[in-house]
Amino acid sequence: MKKKDRNLETPENGEQLEKSVEEEVCPESEGKEACIEEWREALEQAVCQRDEYLDCLRRTQADFQNFRRRNQAARADGYDDGAREVLAEMIPVLDNLERAVKAATEEGPLLEGVRMTLCQLFEAMKKFGLEELPAEGQVFDPELHHAVLKEHTDDPGKVIEVLQKGYRVKDRIVRYAMVKVSVE
Repeated sequence: MKKKDRNLETPENGEQLEKSVEEEVCPESEGKEACIEEWREALEQAVCQRDEYLDCLRRTQADFQNFRRRNQAARADGYDDGAREVLAEMIPVLDNLERAVKAATEEGPLLEGVRMTLCQLFEAMKKFGLEELPAEGQVFDPELHHAVLKEHTDDPGKVIEVLQKGYRVKDRIVRYAMVKVSVE
């Protein structure tokens, strides 16, 4: 292989530079066509590798996005399940406060305080998604109501009396309403 002067200031030397590079890459002893074929193969191989790496990167990014979505959904479900469990444990407190209000025999500051506490607790629980299930006067729905008593009437299939209120949290039942149902 020859080494030539590489002064880039004149066009003549630029031509000499191209020739010297060709001579270094493809010596005169080998055919230029064979050398070009080697370069083409190397270029094709580099392009294939690039495409493989790009595909791998895209798959990895898609997997990460899917992981992030699943993780957010699992976190939201976990939060909802936790809120549902806490609210289900607090429902008996609501029941007891309602019983205390019903059992009160005289009006006074104590009764008013219990009513205010009941209202405040129910409003706080509503913020977390607690809803009372409609029952009295409604058509009996086994998806919402648990019939524990029945009574013969002229208007069958209706809820006559609510023995224990039912509640749902974000479209999931946490406690079914215990009811008395009218039958023929």
